[in-house]
Amino acid sequence: MDRERLVDEILMLLPVLGRLLDKPDPVEMGEIARRGIPVDAHVSPGHIQVMIALSRGPHSIRQLAGELGVSSPAVSQLVDRLAEIGMVERRHDDRDRRVVIVDYVPGMQEIARRIVKRRRAQLLWAVERMDEAEARALLKGLKLMIEGFDAPKGDGE
Repeated sequence: MDRERLVDEILMLLPVLGRLLDKPDPVEMGEIARRGIPVDAHVSPGHIQVMIALSRGPHSIRQLAGELGVSSPAVSQLVDRLAEIGMVERRHDDRDRRVVIVDYVPGMQEIARRIVKRRRAQLLWAVERMDEAEARALLKGLKLMIEGFDAPKGDGE
């Protein structure tokens, strides 16, 4: 397959993968709805990244920014939206009141862990069908794609 065709196929598949990772399944939607969170609320890939990070426990805004590779103000906007729909809450760190800690509202932590566990299982299913070299090549390729989208733009090429 020539490179142009390969790139076209990748471009077609990436949004599909993104939608599949973003889309809650019916069980997840039921759990979220029972918490009173609107299941039709728009949650972006950035919101999903925050949710994945918080599934490992509370984080400061600065920690979230570091994990996501974005600025603290950008993370604050993502957290604002998740707080608005009732998924997360902010509190001040007991040791340093200047530090804002973000965590799931009570009861959401376990739901988030289950959602992330399902996503990991789905990805593991695919990765287990690859040999070690293929899995490493996939990871390397994904990182290079991200770098390519973040690279300075030249003369339109």
